[in-house]
Amino acid sequence: MKIRLMKKFLLLSLVSLFIGFQANGQTLKDAIDAYNNGLDLVDSDIRAAIESFKKSYEIASLLGAEGEEVKEQAEIQIPGLYFDLAMGYYRERNIPDAISGFEEAIEVAGEYNDPGTKTRSENVLHQLYAMHANALFRAENYDEALSMFDMALAINPQHARSYLGKGLVYRRLEDAANFRESMDMAIESALMTDDDQILQTAESTARDFFLVRAVRAKGEANYDQSLEFLTTSLAYDQEFPESHFLLASVYNELRRYQDAVNSAQRAIELSAGSREEKAKMYFELGKAYEGLGNASQACEAYSNAAFGNYEASAKYQMEHVLKCP
Repeated sequence: MKIRLMKKFLLLSLVSLFIGFQANGQTLKDAIDAYNNGLDLVDSDIRAAIESFKKSYEIASLLGAEGEEVKEQAEIQIPGLYFDLAMGYYRERNIPDAISGFEEAIEVAGEYNDPGTKTRSENVLHQLYAMHANALFRAENYDEALSMFDMALAINPQHARSYLGKGLVYRRLEDAANFRESMDMAIESALMTDDDQILQTAESTARDFFLVRAVRAKGEANYDQSLEFLTTSLAYDQEFPESHFLLASVYNELRRYQDAVNSAQRAIELSAGSREEKAKMYFELGKAYEGLGNASQACEAYSNAAFGNYEASAKYQMEHVLKCP
């Protein structure tokens, strides 16, 4: 409030110096009156305040050097008020109008040469684009969601959350290539911006996406494709025991028994589960040793697998196939 009064006092003092000057029938007093009217309206009607400041700016622009100070003061006010107007919509959770408001604020900031307001508006706008994109995704408007995420990234190319959002859309669309590209960009951007939450989410989401496809391919006896998916999954998380367990199972199907041994052992090392939870890993280890002709190691592995759902199968291998001592 004090700043406003000081500006009023300064501008009113100019009237005594230039009261007689006119341009197209309008005087410096008209420019000052419009400016002061804008100050009076700021707290009650931002739109009307903007129009008063614009009027002041236009009149002062016609007055040449004599109107320069009034013009500069009006110019300072206008972009910031557009920003305030947009923020009002945002506080009301009126996202569509907030988006339009910040878009307008950016345009006006460029027109009135206010890079600070332009940057502030862009910083909010790209987040609003991402929020709106997420809402579109939940509403299953996938094409519009992707477009909105791209608009956010056009403003902030390092916005990891938007890349993650795009990846989730592509996951829903079963578009593996674009999913992977988006997740890779999310991870890269998260690393650059120290966003650990997005980093962990992107890595685990990508890992699970390809792990599920590996399970599906194995179930269809497409072992080579399953192996490809597992290799991709492990690129996102080298220490996930389930990936190594499934890898051991696929290697056993492909009769790559030493690779199966290595993967099963790695799964067991990484697993923090109970003996029953590790039983499946030991069972694959037993199969791998059996394939290599190493009966003693196979018997030991099967004995560790004889728990829970794997108890009967492991005992059968020990008693009837290997005839373990």
